[in-house]
Amino acid sequence: MTARRRLRRADVACGHGRRSSSRLFRAARGAALVAALATLLGAVAALAGSEAYAQDGERFVSLKAERANLRVGPGRRYPIEWVYTRPGLPLLVIANFDQWRWVRDHEGTKGWMHKSLLSVHRTVLIMEGVQTVHERPLSGSPAVLRAEAGVIANLLACEEGWCRIALAGEEGWVRETALWGVKPPPP
Repeated sequence: MTARRRLRRADVACGHGRRSSSRLFRAARGAALVAALATLLGAVAALAGSEAYAQDGERFVSLKAERANLRVGPGRRYPIEWVYTRPGLPLLVIANFDQWRWVRDHEGTKGWMHKSLLSVHRTVLIMEGVQTVHERPLSGSPAVLRAEAGVIANLLACEEGWCRIALAGEEGWVRETALWGVKPPPP
């Protein structure tokens, strides 16, 4: 038996044979894939920073599609980070890149969405508890209806801290602070 064979037998006896080396290879390959993905995401971020542009500042839009993919980059080849299934959901457009919009939802999730999935129709999301929709923009005004947090309504107008919304065939006023989709949040 040669020294080489003895070494291999010793390696196998200690658990350093082919199985552990293939595990090490798989782990190294996984680490390399993670590093490549991190580099790719860094390149997307650099691309977004240099070539993405804000058009007329941040603005709200609504989700037009029944099903919309939020991607990690501006293109169909980028992985899907989130799938939205609530048509009418208000989204904040932060920047544009070609046919893609970098958007943010009410929970702070950001990503890229194709412009064909979005509508300029303005909607708002009730954010705080159950809100009374008033007949006029006054706290003591008669109630038209009540809306729970998470309900989407059409935005008609806003004035002096109140917004007129349309919901369930009714129109009324709600405090602006109870809605997401009216004004972009401060940076």
